[in-house]
Parts: sequence; C-alpha cells; structure tokens
Amino acid sequence: MQRWILTILILITTLTLIAVVVAVRITPGNLPKNADWKQTDSGVKIYAPSSGTSSAAIATDPTTGKKILAARDGLEDFRIPEFSLISQHGDPIDHTIFEGKITILDFIFTNCLTACPPMTGNMLQVYKELEGTDVQFLSISVDPVRDTPEQLTAYADRFGIDTDRWMFLTGKEGEAVRIVNASLKFDVAIDPDDTSVITLADGSTMSNILHPIKFFLIGPNREILDFCSPTVPTDRDRLTALAREAAE
Repeated sequence: MQRWILTILILITTLTLIAVVVAVRITPGNLPKNADWKQTDSGVKIYAPSSGTSSAAIATDPTTGKKILAARDGLEDFRIPEFSLISQHGDPIDHTIFEGKITILDFIFTNCLTACPPMTGNMLQVYKELEGTDVQFLSISVDPVRDTPEQLTAYADRFGIDTDRWMFLTGKEGEAVRIVNASLKFDVAIDPDDTSVITLADGSTMSNILHPIKFFLIGPNREILDFCSPTVPTDRDRLTALAREAAE
C-alpha cells in the first residue's frame, strides 16, 4: 500500500476515535448551547434552543446514567443560599428542600394585582404539564408580614393547587429579599408609583412590591440553572422541557 494512502487511513481512524471519546466524555463545560434535542451515537441526549437563546444544557452520561447539568451562560456561580422559612402549613423549611431535586421557583405576594396572578396561572400550567415527574414547585412570598401560612393556604386553594408538589413559603421579614439579592442578583423594592397602591380586603392599603417576574430552574445542588419569562410561551416551554429532561 502506498505510504500516502496509509497516512490518510491513520488520520481518519484517529479523528474517528477522538469523536467517540468526546461524545462519551461530554462535560458541562463543553455542552453545546445552540442545538435542538439530539442524541449522539453514544446515547448522550443534549438540549439547547435552536433559536440561539442562551440556555441551560443537559446531557446523560452514557456510562453512569447520571445527568450532567450546565447552567445558562452567566449563571455558572449563582446558587440559592442557606435560609430558614416556613410552609403554608407552618412547617419549618430550609435550603435543604432544594437538595437532590429539580425545582421550579418563583416569587410572589398574595395581594398582588398585576404580575402575580398570571405568574401563578402560568406556573399552574407548567405544574400540570410536568405531572408524573419528580419536579417540585416552590413559591416564596416577598410580603411575609401579610402572607401568613393561612393566607398562603387560601391563595393556593383559590387556584386549586395541590400543595403536595407545590409549596408556598413565608418567614421572617427580609429573608425572601436576601434570597433574591444574594442568589439571583434581582431586586425586591417598594414600587414608587403612587398609582399602584393596593387596597386590601379590610379597606387598608399597601404599596405594590417590585420583584422578579421569572420562573427559575434550580438544580439538585441549589445551583441556578436557568430562568424564563412566564408569560412568553416559547420561553416557558423551553424551561418546561429542560425541567422534564433534568428530572428524568
């Protein structure tokens, strides 16, 4: 066999071996960010949006079967901090509720008249779409003074929410704000717009509270993997698909 033919054959064989190794030993640092769902020859499932939008990426290690989760660009160091809150049943809940689970998280307050009702309605849609999975749902109140466990229970009942899979949390004043500021770098603030004042059931008033209008996808080590705009169907569907794949 001529030497140049042998050289080409060796080169082709080498490149093929490299491709196989890369496919099998895929890591969070090199997961593609701009591809549709696809399956490699080695059985690795990869997701990221075809639209080019930055997204978390998820793969399955073909050897161990474990999920490999890579956070959306810019979120690599974001993590839910330690905290102490209580549930709508009055039970103490801390940061360990996230550990070992895939969670969709949002921030609300029950007297909200603008962003929160559609957020909760859209979260309920995602909740129903992910029925049968191990994804858990958490809503943390940014108005703990008024949002007592009883108030949160009434709010969940109003939407027909099964709180076995979707928990509502409240606690000491400032704790929710600390979670938002420390882990998500969003702000929680009193709305300076005087026209946004909310009239409560007893006739008193309160200021509107500005808070993140996002759904956050949290990984099993409290890492923040991704977020979406809940009222944008394509973005919400993207997060739903990510949560489903991560929890399988």
